[in-house]
Amino acid sequence: MTTLTYRGSGKTLTSGAGRFNLADYAHKLVLAWTRWRTAREIEAMPFDIRKDIGWPSTDDSKHRTM
Repeated sequence: MTTLTYRGSGKTLTSGAGRFNLADYAHKLVLAWTRWRTAREIEAMPFDIRKDIGWPSTDDSKHRTM
């Protein structure tokens, strides 16, 4: 088995460590989808609830309370 050491970093990798890992890619894809879906659900909430939980508003000028 070949071992590579990169100068300056001190990290050692085996020759198979740089391969594409489908499971990691799928996991990242699921996490991104979940974040997008959660953001869509929060954006669908009424403005007052989003304000109470601290969600940033894109247009605060419409919803100013005085």
